Amino acid sequence: MVKQMVKKSKIRKLSGKAASLKSRKPSKRVSQPQRSKAKVKDKVLFEVEHYPQTEEFTSSAASALMVLKHIKPEFKMKKEEEYNIWQEAVNGSVWHGSKYGLAYAIAKRGGKVRIISNTKDEGYDKKLAVYENVNLDTLTASYNEIKKKSDSMQIQEEYNPNISINTIKKALSSNNIPIVLIDANALNPYLDSSPHWIVVKGYDKDAFYINDPYSDSTITLDHNAFKQALGFDSNFHVVLTDIRHKPAAKKKK
Repeated sequence: MVKQMVKKSKIRKLSGKAASLKSRKPSKRVSQPQRSKAKVKDKVLFEVEHYPQTEEFTSSAASALMVLKHIKPEFKMKKEEEYNIWQEAVNGSVWHGSKYGLAYAIAKRGGKVRIISNTKDEGYDKKLAVYENVNLDTLTASYNEIKKKSDSMQIQEEYNPNISINTIKKALSSNNIPIVLIDANALNPYLDSSPHWIVVKGYDKDAFYINDPYSDSTITLDHNAFKQALGFDSNFHVVLTDIRHKPAAKKKK
């Protein structure tokens, strides 16, 4: 496990056709129905309560808290739980939280989660490990371990080399709240370029509505600004939680 509670360092931005079934009579052909594509709505907005991260390195955990609170109203968003989630989310990353660690932490607490990503390995974390003097073998071992745990929770992952703002719209339109990886500097110009997780709570024709753990309230970004903010070092990760799935309440002792 890689658990380095370090402050953010200055990190420069690196840079079917449907198959047909033939009947025994040659004059007739029966085609399989095609799946309908998910409709992208004109606007979507979920009332996701905001929670500001308490440490510079816990945006993943703070984002998870917001989503868990939305699907479990009785869930308490507090610093102790933020740190507990971060200890799980940090696995497979240097310090900010990996896609598998984040998904695992939410699924462990009852969320129905899936991942959309354009990478199949540690990605930019290899560069961060070198920058932060973290052993690469240790990072890889941590990454493989949390990936296995994610698989054991039946968390599905979709490889998508073309993640865009439309990917986020489709997710929201199908009742999934996305936690999205961005470059912190793209949202906060006074911050150094670094990986950062945010909750996207909705959009309309003018803007996307974002719960940024680094701020103290919901912020808005026009579509072009949000497009520019997506991803870090050409790595794009989206962790989706299905809000239609309601976790079972714990039995009172």
